[in-house]
Amino acid sequence: MSTAPATLTRAAALRLLLDRLGEGNTTHHCLATEACMRALAERLGQDVELWGLAGLVHDCDLDVCADDPERHALVGAQVLREAGAPPAVVQAVLGHNDKAERVSLLDRALWVVDPTTGMITAAALIRPSRSTSDLSVKSIKKRMKDKRFAAAVSREQIRACEAQIGITLDEHLAVCLGAMDAARDQLGLGGGSLS
Repeated sequence: MSTAPATLTRAAALRLLLDRLGEGNTTHHCLATEACMRALAERLGQDVELWGLAGLVHDCDLDVCADDPERHALVGAQVLREAGAPPAVVQAVLGHNDKAERVSLLDRALWVVDPTTGMITAAALIRPSRSTSDLSVKSIKKRMKDKRFAAAVSREQIRACEAQIGITLDEHLAVCLGAMDAARDQLGLGGGSLS
């Protein structure tokens, strides 16, 4: 018999994430993804809390799956089920790493946002300010054209925003940049040296 809570709260999800991943770069990425997902949910008239939760927990299993992409998201989905995550969050987590079909707008948005946060973070960290505070959509798009820059980040996924979630690349990048800039100190993108 399961003793998991009926619904995973944001506070419990953050505790789970910190317990598993600590306070490093992967947690910053998850917090950035949460911020972007919340902002996109608001822009698209969706459930802000649900979308934010999916973004926050999407990589919760990288403590054990960082070097095992075949298990990534499968392990996370099990952890999240046991923690009482809503089925829609579990489905989106599976879909973000191609472990389930991306059916809902939430599923597709998480798939698009995941690499977007990596591109924005990389573009911010090479600026003299080391911050999102003076980063522009134009600058991000310029960096996206250089295939050697943040080479592991899928430009195809980012550019799929129009087909997958119905907004242009410029708007998608603007929404995500705005969300990440609003949380820049929490994400390690407030400037200064890397921690």
